[in-house]
Amino acid sequence: DRITNSGVVSAAAMATAAVNAAVSMKSLSAPSVDKSYVALDSSSNAIDGEGLPLVYDKDLIEIYWKKERGALNKRWSYFVGKAVPFFTKLVTLFISEGEINERHVPGLSRQAVSDLQDLGPTFIKLGQMMSVRPDVLPQATLDELTMLQDSVEAFDTEIAVKQIEEELGGPLGQFFTSISEEPVAAASLAQVYLATLNDGKDTRVAVKVQRPQVLSDVSKDLYVLRRAAEVFQGLVERFAPIQKTDYVALFNEWSIGFYTELDFANEAKNQDRLRNAMIDAGIEGITVPKVYEDMSTRRILVSEWMDGVKLSECEPEEIKEITKVAQEAFLTQLFENGFFHADPHPGNILKLDGGGIALIDCGLMASIDREDQDAMISAVIHLANKDYASLVDDFIRLNILPTDSDRAAIIPLMDKALSPYVKGGGAKKYEAELKKMYGMEEESMSSQVGGFQAMTQDALTVLNDIPFSIPPYFAILGRAIVTLEGIALTGDEDYGIIMESYPFIARKLLAEDRPEIQQALQEVLFSVTDGDSSNGLKLTRLLALLNNASGSVGTKEGSSFVDLDAVPEDGLSLADGFKLLLSDNAESIRKLLQDEVENIVDVFFRQITRKGMTEAVVTFSPPRLPSLPFLGDIFSLPKVQLDDIPLPFLLPGGDGDRITPSVSLMTVNEFTDLIAPKLNRDEEIYAISIADAAEQFVGVDAANFLRGDGLISTQSAKLVLAAATTGLLGNTDLLGTPTAQNTLSSLSDILQRMDQNSSGSKSVEETLAEATSKLSADEKERLDEIVTELTGRILRRVRTRIAMKSSSVSS
Repeated sequence: DRITNSGVVSAAAMATAAVNAAVSMKSLSAPSVDKSYVALDSSSNAIDGEGLPLVYDKDLIEIYWKKERGALNKRWSYFVGKAVPFFTKLVTLFISEGEINERHVPGLSRQAVSDLQDLGPTFIKLGQMMSVRPDVLPQATLDELTMLQDSVEAFDTEIAVKQIEEELGGPLGQFFTSISEEPVAAASLAQVYLATLNDGKDTRVAVKVQRPQVLSDVSKDLYVLRRAAEVFQGLVERFAPIQKTDYVALFNEWSIGFYTELDFANEAKNQDRLRNAMIDAGIEGITVPKVYEDMSTRRILVSEWMDGVKLSECEPEEIKEITKVAQEAFLTQLFENGFFHADPHPGNILKLDGGGIALIDCGLMASIDREDQDAMISAVIHLANKDYASLVDDFIRLNILPTDSDRAAIIPLMDKALSPYVKGGGAKKYEAELKKMYGMEEESMSSQVGGFQAMTQDALTVLNDIPFSIPPYFAILGRAIVTLEGIALTGDEDYGIIMESYPFIARKLLAEDRPEIQQALQEVLFSVTDGDSSNGLKLTRLLALLNNASGSVGTKEGSSFVDLDAVPEDGLSLADGFKLLLSDNAESIRKLLQDEVENIVDVFFRQITRKGMTEAVVTFSPPRLPSLPFLGDIFSLPKVQLDDIPLPFLLPGGDGDRITPSVSLMTVNEFTDLIAPKLNRDEEIYAISIADAAEQFVGVDAANFLRGDGLISTQSAKLVLAAATTGLLGNTDLLGTPTAQNTLSSLSDILQRMDQNSSGSKSVEETLAEATSKLSADEKERLDEIVTELTGRILRRVRTRIAMKSSSVSS
């Protein structure tokens, strides 16, 4: 194994050297902002004394690079001088011992942090990103990297004060009555002081002061990392030529964002925009500090002071407690606002003394367009319920996969690569799931070797046969997600961002009525399943979605994936579900279901009408007199069936909605067939499925009524009366009067005494009263409008059927 390891490392080193030599002869261009997602202010073209733009500008940075060619090569050599010895030490340990033993980790971690600090702000940022991944790095390394979040070596306060005075154009006392002698926090790009404004109120503020020479240092580092990205791209093209990911473009997006963080005037605008967005969203427990824009410049930022502690100083239990709020804020930014905080590391999130959290440091914000938002929402839905066939389409829309992808080859590999991730737990759990999947849990050599060979083969298939690519904007979005997921894993080692995000997505599906969201919602509620090939609404899915939106998610496959058809036993009550469905946050689903509900009501109207007519005929047909011995039926009239007797029915004419009555003689059966045609097989199956689901959610009495069972009974009468008294039949003027309500209540009491079978169980009145008990006045009004509209639609259908019959008879 050591010989093999040594040979692989030697080959990789030789290839790296060759690629590096080729890159060194290229003239590197600065990243372009043409397709960047970074939120930046490009209205200014100001430059500093060295000719560097204060706002990112590709052309000006390239001019600077050409002018500073010698300094850039020197900086590259310094970077190589730090990186090569460290990685050589790692490789030597790996070759000699076959692994990096835990006893070496503390020393390696200290060296890594020391090297990052020596390399400066850019590399400190890279260390900050990795400091929140307990699933990737050992705890000893995390402890060292955490110091990079806000405990970087500070620069002198005298230098900071001088910079404040230069930027604001006056002595310090003109603007502040006091300022802390030492910075309260020192980070890679700036340090922060606690000050009080000279506003007569001694308002406490945070004053963020940029590090001297940081713009020049970062500009040189961007060249160094751009060169490193070119080397990595060359290695990928040599060893995995089918891969289409442009790693240089990924780096470009990250570097544009990093440079933009140095523009504090842009940060002030970002912070104000984010603050307003969070206020408008109404998320409880989330705060963004107010910015004093009139005192903020490109190098100075003054904002509201927040009393609290950074997440980097919180215990895991505290982090777990606030993860839900932070997650809600991020998902709102990403999927609602399209404008999100792209650097949410623990140093940029405060747990406030008075409760809740504050988001600070809005230097790196990103925007995402609506089309990508919709594709991501669709991808989360398909990931959550393990629909990898549909996920391929999402990845094509996101430009991760080409349009001519080999689905048969991709879908099984998606299952192997993504399913362990959806289960949560980060990299450590992912590794354990992979070992289980490939049969590598056993300690035997054969299982280890066999599993490793199978996993290697799948990896080679991905690298060589599937031309996936990572879009450049993933550099920013991925950074934010990786950081937030790492924070959540610190508080909960089983955290899975896909499953935790699903309730938010469910709420969005309910609320937003854009065509793209409607399509995703329709897929969730109507898509065909293995056990049900019907294409109508699946009521269980509607009930499940309402529960999902409230945070109660039914799962399958060991609680790893969302079960779209599962209604959690401990989920929403009938009242809460009804209230959610009629709330302002369910506009999308009400719009989508409008026509479908009309079809459902029509199906049940016809079923109930037909069975009700049959029961009525049997109930009201005159009984036959008994036969006499030896004399037979001499006293009985000839048997006459009520449904055989033609009766006069008043029918509307054939002139559309206007009712021009006419009298028609027909039997009860003929009239029933006219107004309530017989259900076909698909409609019968659909009605059964809806009634069965209704029984689970509303109760057996209501379900039996929908099935048309026992319509001429006290239970059915009670059901209709209860619906009338609670407003489920519409709050018309007639039914809404006190006299009508008293009459309905009295009839209900009589029926309750007549029905002796309901004792011991919740009455139908109680069930329906519970369904409407939590509705607000606006929601009750909305219910009335819906019932009135539905009633009108059904009556129009009936009149149309009758009118068609009348027209055919008259012709």
